[in-house]
Amino acid sequence: MARLKKRYWFLLSFFLIIGLFIIGGWQYWISIKQKYDIALDWQGLNVSFDGISFEEITLSQQKTTIVAKNINLSLAKLSVKDLSLYLPKDDDPITAESTDKQISDSEQHPEQSGLDMATLATVFYWMPTTIHVDSFKLYQQHVPILDIKIDTVKQQQSLKLDISTDKPYLAHLSGNLLLNQTDSHLEIQQGLFTTTLNQLGIENGNITLPFSATISQDQVTLTNLDNGSVSVKKAQLTEDLMVNDLTGSLQFKIQFPLLFELNQLSATGQLAIHKANGIYKNSDIKSVSGAVNLSLKNNQFNVSTSALNIQEVNLGVIFQKIKLAGQYSASLNSPSKGLVTWTKAQAALFSGTLLLDAGKLNLAKLPQQLKLRLKNIQLQDVFTQYPAEGLDAKGTIEGYLPITLLTVKNNGKNSLGIVIKNGELTTVNDGYLRFDNATLKEYAQANPNIKILTDIIKNFHYTKLAGTVYYSNGIAKLGLNIQGNNLDAENGKALNLNLNLEENVANLLMSMQLSDQISEPIRKRIEAHLNKKR
Repeated sequence: MARLKKRYWFLLSFFLIIGLFIIGGWQYWISIKQKYDIALDWQGLNVSFDGISFEEITLSQQKTTIVAKNINLSLAKLSVKDLSLYLPKDDDPITAESTDKQISDSEQHPEQSGLDMATLATVFYWMPTTIHVDSFKLYQQHVPILDIKIDTVKQQQSLKLDISTDKPYLAHLSGNLLLNQTDSHLEIQQGLFTTTLNQLGIENGNITLPFSATISQDQVTLTNLDNGSVSVKKAQLTEDLMVNDLTGSLQFKIQFPLLFELNQLSATGQLAIHKANGIYKNSDIKSVSGAVNLSLKNNQFNVSTSALNIQEVNLGVIFQKIKLAGQYSASLNSPSKGLVTWTKAQAALFSGTLLLDAGKLNLAKLPQQLKLRLKNIQLQDVFTQYPAEGLDAKGTIEGYLPITLLTVKNNGKNSLGIVIKNGELTTVNDGYLRFDNATLKEYAQANPNIKILTDIIKNFHYTKLAGTVYYSNGIAKLGLNIQGNNLDAENGKALNLNLNLEENVANLLMSMQLSDQISEPIRKRIEAHLNKKR
């Protein structure tokens, strides 16, 4: 009989504690429900010595819904098999009204905005020692966006986080979440984010970011601990731009309001490129290195570099040892209509130099003009690299090309066009021009005037070579004036030759690339372009 009474007292005590817990929790839930206008529904409630379990719980507010399935709760552990969050569209009018109401409430009751540290401390105190969510799915308009696994372990003063996903990409985030009641903020210490990307045009992309974070009453701050690392085997960033074999390191600092808004995001970062190759349209880019800085504030972004080096760019003509220093600033609303400024832009070309005078371009106010200069271009190197049958020359050419950037229509769309007017080429000193071509000789046999010309240019020594350059709609026109003589022709008298040349530059450059050792992607792009024009 005594044993029976003790058993009854034990059961009575247990159910009394459970009842008080449920009543207290229910009262707290009622206050939360009324404050935030939340609806609750559940199915399959079961209470046992192991805790409380539900088959399904549904929480909803406006058009945002949370559905949890197979929930088991005890003082030591919370486990959820399937947790789904359904969000409305960004432009949903109800969402906008709800957001406006929240903003209005926070303005009227500023003490209630931001983090409620007392509530967080209470939640932290009563939360189970371990939490496991097997699958947390995020949906927008019932379209799956994210699927992650969540594990937490409560320690004495912190919460150990472990979040991972393999859909739509492989990622892992870990760290220690610390509740700092003295300074009224949350901290993430020893944070580490790693991911492997094989989506969105990226192949074998790996990112490692050690970080720390502070979440205060109204702001979130993320800062890297050590240099993060970035490596990408291949990334198709746009239809025209592809990056290959990128390796680098990353530093960053990001700040944004607790109620996230893109136009209030503030960020600074630096990508130190150790090595990268790429393709832009039909241009092959090799061995890029240097540091690129990024800043974002007040809906404006700035990309800058003090020393970006590119070993080679092959667009038919090969530019080497390219050095760039400058910046690009624009609005997030109009990223292609920004301001470009530069202090250095130069490249080696045929043992000479190609450079832009320091300046700036406002892409929102086209047309704009650039001043391109050519210095110490060696004719002998030109014809050595791009030989023509029977043609040889020696001399040094310098020049000035005023380039105008403007908006042109291309297949009904606006694009950036280039026009050159009154470009100038001139020789620095004397030189020679030798052209002894079998085909031209054969043609000259039937034309006396051509024969005189072929005899003259077989070994023509010039004292002056000057040219004018025009370019528009892909067609380049070169007018040459050459003064000099050939001692073996026309009794060596002084001659003044005028030559006019016209060429489709795009086709010429593509043919020069096809005759060179170019990458397979470039070859395919060129062949596709040529097939489209047929």
